[in-house]
Amino acid sequence: MSLKVLVVDDEPDIRFLLKDILEDEGYEVEVAENAIQASERKASFSPNLILLDIWMPDMDGVSLLKQWSEQKVLDSPVVMISGHGTVETAVEATRYGAFDFVEKPLSTAKLLRTVTSALSSRENVTTEKPEELELPVGNSHQMQVLRQTMQTLAMDLTPVFFTGQPGSGARIWANYLFSKQHDKVNKDSFNTDVKSYQNGLTNNIYIAEVTDLNMDAQKELLSLINHLKSVSSTGRLVVASQYAHESLSNKSEVLPELAEHWRQAIYIPSLNEHIEDIPELVEYYVTRFSEKEDLPYRHLGVAGQNMIRNHLWKGGLTELKSVLKQILSNSSDDNVELSEIQRFLQLSRQTLDENSPNVLKLSINLDLDMREAREYFERKFLSKQLELCDFNVSELARKIGQERTNLYRKLKSLGLQTKK
Repeated sequence: MSLKVLVVDDEPDIRFLLKDILEDEGYEVEVAENAIQASERKASFSPNLILLDIWMPDMDGVSLLKQWSEQKVLDSPVVMISGHGTVETAVEATRYGAFDFVEKPLSTAKLLRTVTSALSSRENVTTEKPEELELPVGNSHQMQVLRQTMQTLAMDLTPVFFTGQPGSGARIWANYLFSKQHDKVNKDSFNTDVKSYQNGLTNNIYIAEVTDLNMDAQKELLSLINHLKSVSSTGRLVVASQYAHESLSNKSEVLPELAEHWRQAIYIPSLNEHIEDIPELVEYYVTRFSEKEDLPYRHLGVAGQNMIRNHLWKGGLTELKSVLKQILSNSSDDNVELSEIQRFLQLSRQTLDENSPNVLKLSINLDLDMREAREYFERKFLSKQLELCDFNVSELARKIGQERTNLYRKLKSLGLQTKK
């Protein structure tokens, strides 16, 4: 059965664009244009995920989220959408159970990444108990060092910064750190204005990717970080990024002062860097999914675990959990066949490759002659490459092995702009 997504947005173009994108990914989608419709369709449709716009007529998205939370009907992850969100808005939405926050204009890759993460997590459900959160699993040297680091960090409540590839489990480690200071957190007292944190944080805040924040939000975040140096808090701020300090420092869209905090960021290793933990991870998630998601418990033998261990996990823990869910859902047989594992690993790799930002999908009209088809391909290819190179023609020339002057001529002949 397809997972169900409810899209709530007052802009028709956004509603149906999101509907088309998500349906292409295999989701069942319903739409609503205001708070009243959203509540009605939430009740009748029972979505697995809600994409909720903040700025709507009559009732805004945060107020609607608060209403659902207070009525104790918030039984699915909610991702907030806004064209001009701020840190305090995101913080307020998080208080009422929002899983994450994405901004318009929407990036399809970012949107789908957030949807996948939200659907694979129960952390945003307000009725969830701390002991039900995922635990960092494994006894490799990296995992042991990280646990010790988190225990040391729990002795105070200064802001913490993570770096690591998508799927490395940064959110899991953030929750593990939060759990170590759980008795210090007052979840009933929470300010929503960054500028009003006179007495520090009173709840935990986790920001999954700092580069997803616009400049105004980054300035407010930086102000909050600096303010927390001089006040006592009962909550913790954890900010993560897939980029290390050097990469963040080279990004024009990231405040240099903010990027400086990643000089001492804690590195969360990718799954491929501690594959010795995979057998333990497999057992943990198979048991978890069978107990909490009513999937059948199935045994993966040593040969099966070894096949999983030797897979190149481009999607990290997120990919591993997705593959295990598919395997458990595939049959009620007690034992998992090697052919099943191999099939789902191949499907996973194919899906990741197709969704990679470095893959360009083309549909070419076969009525075109060779010259027209070549020109069409070149225009699409170079347009995408320009975007990936942030419209830096010199970098593009190096990347595709072309002389810069000739490349300029080609771009001009194809009608491509070399500036954003």
